Amino acid sequence: MARRSVPDTVITGLGLITAYGWGTDAYWSGLLSGSRALRPHADLAAAGFDRTVTAALDDAHLAVTAHDAYLAVTAHDAHRLHSRRSRLARAATAQALREASLTGLGPGTLVVTVGQTPLADEADDSREGTTTRWGREEFAGPSPADLPGVSPRAETVYLSQACASVSFALDYVRTWLRSGCGTTALVVGTCVLNAYEYAGMAITGALSPTGARPFDTARDGTSLGEGAGAILLETAAAAEQRGITPQAVLAGAAARVNGRSPAASDEAAITDCVLAALEDAGLERVGYIHAHATGTVQGDTVELAALGAVGAPRGWVAVPVSGHKGGIGHLMHASSAPGIAAALGFLRTGTAPGTPGLDSPEAAGRAIDVLTAPRRLPGAPRSCLVNSFGFAGNNSSLVLTAPDGSTR
Repeated sequence: MARRSVPDTVITGLGLITAYGWGTDAYWSGLLSGSRALRPHADLAAAGFDRTVTAALDDAHLAVTAHDAYLAVTAHDAHRLHSRRSRLARAATAQALREASLTGLGPGTLVVTVGQTPLADEADDSREGTTTRWGREEFAGPSPADLPGVSPRAETVYLSQACASVSFALDYVRTWLRSGCGTTALVVGTCVLNAYEYAGMAITGALSPTGARPFDTARDGTSLGEGAGAILLETAAAAEQRGITPQAVLAGAAARVNGRSPAASDEAAITDCVLAALEDAGLERVGYIHAHATGTVQGDTVELAALGAVGAPRGWVAVPVSGHKGGIGHLMHASSAPGIAAALGFLRTGTAPGTPGLDSPEAAGRAIDVLTAPRRLPGAPRSCLVNSFGFAGNNSSLVLTAPDGSTR
C-alpha cells in the first residue's frame, strides 16, 4: 500500500493517571511488571453491588499541588474542581502540556473532551454540593473550562462514542488538523467510579467477580478502573517549528459505528475497522498490537478472531498482542489513552508489554501471539495498532508509527 501525501499529525504530549500511579513512566513500569491494581471496593459493596473488584485511585492520586502554576485553583473554580473527574482531567492536561513543552493553549486551539455526557451550564450554581463520589459531577464532564492553560476562546467539542471515545476524538482531531483549521489540539478523557455507570455495567453482566483477566481461558468479565488521559496533537510542521521531537505519528485511523448488537462485539465490523486503519497508514502489518481486550468472554474471542482474519492472508507470523485492563481496569470512555501510552512505550523502547492477569492464553492462531510477559522485539516494525471497541458498534483502530518516518 502506498501512503497518501498528506500532512502528518503527530503526538507531542501525553498525560496519564492510572491506578499504577502518576504519569506515563509509572504506567509503563507497572505494565512491564505485570502487576495488578485490582481490589475489592468497600464503597461499591456498601452501595449494594455484588461485583466490586476495581482499580480505584486513592487520594494521593488526586492531590492538587498548590505551588504548581498548572494546577493552581482559584476561589471561583474551587467548588467545581473538588470533583474527582475535574481534578483528574486538570492534572492529566498539565502533564500533557509539560511533555509538549507548552505553557498553555491559545485561541483557535481545538479541545476535545470525551465522556458519557457534558456538564451542565457552567453558571448553574446547583452543581455545588454534589461533589461526592456518587454525585452527578462524577458522571458528567470533563469540561474544557476546568483545564489548565486553555484559552476561553479555544474551539471545543464533546464526543461520546462509548469505550472508543478517545480514539474517535483522535481521528476527529487528525481530520481537523489536516483540513488546515489549526495546528494544535488536545483530547482529554477521564473515568471515575460513579453509581450510574457502574450500575449500567453491572446490568449487562460484563463485570468480573474476581478481576479482569484479558485473553485468559478462565476469564469471567471486565473490571472498571479510575484514571485520566490527555493527548496533545499537532501538525508535524508546527512541532518542527517549535523544535519539538514528536513521540509518534498518527499514521492511520478508522472510526466507525457499524456493529449489529447493542453490546456484543462484531467480528466482521472489527475486521473491517482494523483493515481500514492499516490501509489508511499504508501498511500491511505492524510491530505490535495493543488490544481492546476487556476480559469478557465474547469480546476477547471476537477480537482475536478479527486480528487473525486480518493477519493470516497477509502472512503475519506471531505479531505480538497484549492489553492493559487486567492491570489498571477499564477506563471506559478514556480507555484508549492507556493503549496509546503503551504504543508509545513500544515505539520508544522496542519492548512489547505483557498482559497483566493472563496465565493461560486463548488459542489465537499463527498470525498473532498473545503475550503473557514483556518481549523485546529489536527487529520488529516500528509501528503499532491500538484497538478500542465500545457498545452500540462504536469501533476504532489507530496506527501509530515512529516519528522519524521509519516503519522498520
